[in-house]
Amino acid sequence: MSNSSFPVQNGISIVPVTSARKHQRREPPITQFEIANYYKPDMPVTSADLTQLAQRFLEQGRCDDAERLFLSALEGKEASLGADHPDTIKTLEDLSWFYVNLGRYAQAEPFVERLLKARSKDTSPIDSVYTRTVDQLASIYEHTGKTQQAEALYRILVSLQEECVGPDNIAVIFALNRLAECYCRQGEYMSALPLYERILLIEEACFGPFAVETNNTLSELVTVYQEVRMLSKAAQTLRRQLTILEAVHGPDGLSVASCLLKLADILVLQQQKAGAEQLYRRAISIYEMAYGRHTATVASLKQKVDRLNAADTTVTMEMDFRPPRVSTPSMANVTPRPV
Repeated sequence: MSNSSFPVQNGISIVPVTSARKHQRREPPITQFEIANYYKPDMPVTSADLTQLAQRFLEQGRCDDAERLFLSALEGKEASLGADHPDTIKTLEDLSWFYVNLGRYAQAEPFVERLLKARSKDTSPIDSVYTRTVDQLASIYEHTGKTQQAEALYRILVSLQEECVGPDNIAVIFALNRLAECYCRQGEYMSALPLYERILLIEEACFGPFAVETNNTLSELVTVYQEVRMLSKAAQTLRRQLTILEAVHGPDGLSVASCLLKLADILVLQQQKAGAEQLYRRAISIYEMAYGRHTATVASLKQKVDRLNAADTTVTMEMDFRPPRVSTPSMANVTPRPV
């Protein structure tokens, strides 16, 4: 097709942009010059951003090449800008996340430690950047088996934040929550329990006792109460959570049904089977309205109720049937036979 077939404006033929040209990627491909010249260990820092090139290599799955560029970028910026320069710290963070995302926690550990040390100089302990760095280093410690160091790191963060904003400020909740989760992962539920109760008190003071913001903490408390066998506390907390969920999602919400099942399971453990059966049947009605009557969820819950009733029948029959006692003569009254 010639240009004469296109409309002409001011003597210039207007050629429409085809879809292939319109969606063509404008970013130039990596050249052989870049590949050949960006791997020299003594290469000085140039105007090209090695970190961006490393990210492009990483997108292509070239992790080894990306790692060499990240390390070269860090060395170059430390030499030219200094260890405390913001650009150097940003490159240090990129290298740290590179190792963490690949699951190479042992290699990431020294770089994240340097990153936290650098940010401790001029960053507030309640700043999200600082707390994220602490959380990242604590997670690395846990992955490498240094759980005590992770606990100590979270405790230090709690202390620093308390000194900065006070012990009852909502900004302290993040550090308290992370420390409690660290204890729970190690099975130390009695250590986590006062932390969750403290978090709940702070949330109640800020939002109210039946605010939806307290729902996650209530869920964690239920889990901890069950682990330490404080079933009455767990049932009380679940009833409070049920009130919140009914106010938010209505009496027929699926989250309400899930809460009903948890509360019913606890009532079964407390031998309150009549109340548990009532909660099970209410949860079944909610699931029937949501999914239908002939679903696996409804069927399994009905079997659970049947087993509960069967257990009650078995216990009643065992109590009604008492076999006669057979008296056994005492050995002291038995006269031995002569041999």
